[in-house]
Amino acid sequence: MSAKQYLAKQLKDVLSDPIEGFRAELEDESNIFIWTVWFLGPKGTPYEGGHFKARFTFPPDTPMSPPEMRIISQFWHPNVYPDGKVCMSILHPPQVDEFNTQESLNIRWNPVQTLESIFLSFLTLLNDPDPSDAGAPANVDALRMYRNQRSSFMKKCKESVEASIKALPPGYVPPLEVKPKKVVPVMSEPEPSTYTFEDDAPEGEEEPDCPQPPTGGPLADELAQLRSMGIAGSDEQLLGVLKSVKGDVSRAIEKLTQ
Repeated sequence: MSAKQYLAKQLKDVLSDPIEGFRAELEDESNIFIWTVWFLGPKGTPYEGGHFKARFTFPPDTPMSPPEMRIISQFWHPNVYPDGKVCMSILHPPQVDEFNTQESLNIRWNPVQTLESIFLSFLTLLNDPDPSDAGAPANVDALRMYRNQRSSFMKKCKESVEASIKALPPGYVPPLEVKPKKVVPVMSEPEPSTYTFEDDAPEGEEEPDCPQPPTGGPLADELAQLRSMGIAGSDEQLLGVLKSVKGDVSRAIEKLTQ
């Protein structure tokens, strides 16, 4: 599946089954790699009542690398740079960062994440601007104000809400209020199992040809992840590739889409 096909499927999914408080559309009908996303300030947060605009820019190797999320509207939050770029773990590349040891690989981007995963992670940040596991803030002034001058922080956010409403374009269509879909957390690393891989076979014994594990057994979740992304192939073929990479879904996708 090419990057364009992947994004077309993602867009179709979010249009046919909207996520509560978000609405996505192409910024330019001729460019599938740049999306405009409108989102509502969640109730009970300093952003309640706001109608904010963001831009998602997807890389050419989507979904292997994460998109960039940038808020175009005026916005005040410790995880949002002054230029609007959003900083959160799920948008960070799937690689070890020696300067940010608080983020393990399983909370960073991986190819089976979706736009819904990003949206819901972002909502978590809006509900908790200063999470206990946060790394270096994108906006130090916003974090300092949130911690030491809470009333000033709330006022600043209220100004953003008011500015977002004033900036709404003619004919603006707000995001639909729909029941949110249930999201199953996705781990980038397979859980340990008793499944035998090639280099685990006893010395002198030949490894059997890619046997299919029992339903619900090892690799079943990884197979389901590949299926959810529209990866073509029989169960035996997909399981064979998953086995060859020891259950690493990211590596399996690379092999299957080459």
